[in-house]
Amino acid sequence: MSEHELSLLNVYEVEDQGRTRYLVGFLDPVLAGSRGIALRAMIGEFTPRADGEFDLGTFEVNPEFIAAFEQYMNGEPSRSPAMVEQARAVPGQWLYLVDPRNTTPPDQDPPAADILGRFAVDDEGQVVPNSFQYNNGHLWFSPESGVSGLLLDKRFYNWLHQIP
Repeated sequence: MSEHELSLLNVYEVEDQGRTRYLVGFLDPVLAGSRGIALRAMIGEFTPRADGEFDLGTFEVNPEFIAAFEQYMNGEPSRSPAMVEQARAVPGQWLYLVDPRNTTPPDQDPPAADILGRFAVDDEGQVVPNSFQYNNGHLWFSPESGVSGLLLDKRFYNWLHQIP
């Protein structure tokens, strides 16, 4: 990241009905300041450790973020040339998508925490429209493999915030 680029992944401390909430957002601070904090851009919520740091053990994914992610995946990514090619190889099956952060060798199955979800593929080898299903076992923050590679994806970020 250059010195002028803002982090797309940030923690927001928000007062809500008399309590402090700690939200992890896929939202840069300038956009948050100008537009406010959209709940669909909040990946989830956590309770900080005693030292104030992020506690992965308390992290809970935001269902609105997952719904937005599924909507995104059912759009342009489902029709991308790479997805079309991969679907042709698995007619009548599921096409599983692996998190870009994953480093498992190609001849081995990735851990469930690194599987983003799946698309249904019809018998002709085409992605079934609106068939993406998020894998609830996926971890946006994995102790083994780190932050999800999707949280570095500017296309997803721009779509989420409707930035042309």
